[in-house]
Amino acid sequence: MTNMKLILGAVALLSVAAACSHKTAGTTQATAPASQPVAGPTTGYIPRATVFRMSGPYADKVAVTLDAQGNLTYYPAPGDITEASKPVYLKDGWWLNCQGLSASSVFTDWTFSQYAALPETPTPAQIKAHIIPGATVTAMERTTVPVTQAMQNLDKIKANL
Repeated sequence: MTNMKLILGAVALLSVAAACSHKTAGTTQATAPASQPVAGPTTGYIPRATVFRMSGPYADKVAVTLDAQGNLTYYPAPGDITEASKPVYLKDGWWLNCQGLSASSVFTDWTFSQYAALPETPTPAQIKAHIIPGATVTAMERTTVPVTQAMQNLDKIKANL
């Protein structure tokens, strides 16, 4: 019986070892020692600040985003809206996007302060009832400035408009 336990233990260990060292034909697999980090090229997405124009004077209005069928795809919770959410005027009708608008965004009749004061997030139906007809983003462009550095680089953004 002891030999049987040894054989079963050895088979289990070999199965685990085989599963951990899978190789595809014609390839080699190198592993780094556990104590050394694996280094290699890194790629990452750095979001760029965006600028937009709108169809009217809606800079103090909360925006939401609709899909092609008119369904809400983005709307903030009241707690997500702060003074920092307001767009920043640049020039010639261009504004720095600080709320996360897209080319499909539309504006509601809620001001930022009114929306932030709501006790809870409105329902999609309530939000749709507050959309201002024809109040849309009319142009949207990505800048070369990382979104985290946009406020410090307003002159650079303006120069490229």
